[in-house]
Amino acid sequence: MRIKRQLKLSIFTVAFSLLIAVALFLAAFFLWHGRCFPGIWGLWTFLVFSLIGFFCLFLIIHIYRTISKSISFLQKSTKRLADGELYESLERRKNSRGENEITDLIVNLEKMRLSLQNEVKRKERFIMGLSHDLRTPVAVIKGYAEALKDGVFSTREEVDKTVDTILAKSNQLENMINTLINFVKMENSDWAGSKVLQNLYPVLNEFLSSSINSGAVFKRNVSGIIEIDRNEKIYFDRELLLRALENLFSNAMRYTSEGDSICIKAFENENEIFISVADSGTGIDEKDINYIFDFLYRSSSSRREAGYGIGLAVVKNIIDSHGWTITVKSKIEVGTEFTIKIPKNDSKA
Repeated sequence: MRIKRQLKLSIFTVAFSLLIAVALFLAAFFLWHGRCFPGIWGLWTFLVFSLIGFFCLFLIIHIYRTISKSISFLQKSTKRLADGELYESLERRKNSRGENEITDLIVNLEKMRLSLQNEVKRKERFIMGLSHDLRTPVAVIKGYAEALKDGVFSTREEVDKTVDTILAKSNQLENMINTLINFVKMENSDWAGSKVLQNLYPVLNEFLSSSINSGAVFKRNVSGIIEIDRNEKIYFDRELLLRALENLFSNAMRYTSEGDSICIKAFENENEIFISVADSGTGIDEKDINYIFDFLYRSSSSRREAGYGIGLAVVKNIIDSHGWTITVKSKIEVGTEFTIKIPKNDSKA
């Protein structure tokens, strides 16, 4: 808006100055040649009108050059971005006198450049991480398949174990691909959940029971408590909510070790319901907190570099689609807590 006002003002000033200049030159001409003011008064009148006219012309030229240089400077900067030069900062005018609302756009372009640069870096990290994650099970499947073909395994027991390994790695590959496909569907609104008014307590109780059983298998101390009205009903999609909660629990499992604790809580106040999943694991670096829900993002410490930056993005997408909010608190070597906030007056299907 500021730029539009600046351009409109500039155009108006140029047009007005041009009209004044033409009018003054014509007036000076007729005054001098028409002898409206004879003698010295006519000369002075001519000189004054001429000077005013020249000043107007100078103002026109100055405004034109300022706008022209500013647009040219801006054009060069946008061309650099268009050409993919994302790793060199955009320079502003060395002379502050040349700054104006048009050249101030460089500040916003620089922010856009940094945002694009971060996006490119995240995609590069994602491709490298995903390539590694996919290459590992493929290499295992290929190696065991070749071993079977070459008759390396002689007993039935060895063959069965090999087939089981191949099946396990195949399922791992399938899960990776499905996770990617599901996220893309959600991002493109191709996978729309159906929110239904239903009881929340049974869903949370089912999730807690399943998490306790999984924790026992992987030697995690999983505990929890659900302190909400058993008859509380809200609009939500059961499948999507369970997927979000399971992703949070898997995240906690991944970043904890044997003997660590995971606590699941659900409680309420007069206006809201809260669901939290807390762990005593490795924690998240403070500088990564604002980016952990970004698609493809993997933190600098990468919390053991497990996964490939999709799980928490799916969680955020599901929570946002319900109109809820999710927050995170974390401290390195202390643990992490994710909290989902659900308004009780949520009657929107």
